[in-house]
Amino acid sequence: MPNPLKLASLWRVMKDVDLDAIRRAAQAPFTLAVVADREEDAAAVRALLTGPDVPPHPWIQVAVPTVDALSALSSTAMVGILVTRTQELSEGLKLAGNRFSTAGTPVLALVAGDTSRTAKVLRPGEHSRVAVETLDTAAVEAIATALVLMTTDDQQVALGAQLPPLRPAIFTRTIERTARANASFALTTGLAEAIPVLTAPLNLGDMVVLTKNQLMMSYRLALTAGREGDPKALMSEIIGVLGGGVLFRQIARQLVGLIPIAGLLPKVAIAYAGTFAIGKAVVAWTTEGRQITSEAVAAYSREGLVKGRALAEHLVEQAGATGGKVARRFDRLRKFLPGKRVSS
Repeated sequence: MPNPLKLASLWRVMKDVDLDAIRRAAQAPFTLAVVADREEDAAAVRALLTGPDVPPHPWIQVAVPTVDALSALSSTAMVGILVTRTQELSEGLKLAGNRFSTAGTPVLALVAGDTSRTAKVLRPGEHSRVAVETLDTAAVEAIATALVLMTTDDQQVALGAQLPPLRPAIFTRTIERTARANASFALTTGLAEAIPVLTAPLNLGDMVVLTKNQLMMSYRLALTAGREGDPKALMSEIIGVLGGGVLFRQIARQLVGLIPIAGLLPKVAIAYAGTFAIGKAVVAWTTEGRQITSEAVAAYSREGLVKGRALAEHLVEQAGATGGKVARRFDRLRKFLPGKRVSS
């Protein structure tokens, strides 16, 4: 088994990944449809999603709920956003919601000016509902979080590539999802008992899978940040930034120093924390051009370890409660593991 921490081996663990397919998904056109009783509210939401100081994004359609305006909207919108100033939707917005539902488009209701508990309660036909004080930059995080939870991983990369205000929520979701998947994989495989001091505290077979997931995550994060170019060239740049394995070893040393005890729980925590630290480092590089320093790695590792410990305790406790069912977790985890995509 090749050492996944060497530069050439990092490429080998990625050999069965279709980078072009991921890039195509990131570049795929989409439509967000925004319908509001007030035309200015629809325009405000489009501006928030597009970002400041740039023209409104052409892939965000806006309309008021008239029959003619609704018929002009895309029938294959990724998400339909209904903007309302009251808890209950107007008849026009209900009509728009029905049209979206009939087309199989998930519906997000956005309530502006009322953040009471009842304003946040889902109504029939809605997939998500967000209540904000005003339609300004303070509302972006709540809207972005809702959109992330309503879309697929590939759709999220496409959204981030086109709409910068959505990127922080997508970065968080991508890192968390991958870190949790790696932690669950570490639990499922059992792992070795020894923790070497200068290499990753996981056995070699597990490191191949975990490293592949981390590299896939890094590639998706770069695309989400709007990075373009030949997939192999971009992946080479990412691996170069990660130091051909230096970052992986550096994180391992940081984490081993923080958890100098062998056992299942620390290994699950380390699988999470190492993935989290790499994700945070890649985001800092792609969005701010930051160099990945040992100080930054230490900070990211400590932050990830706090979350990783809590997750590890939960997963280990859950594993003990479910007994033999844990063995079946691996089959459920397969969907998280990168591999060749088969075209339908």
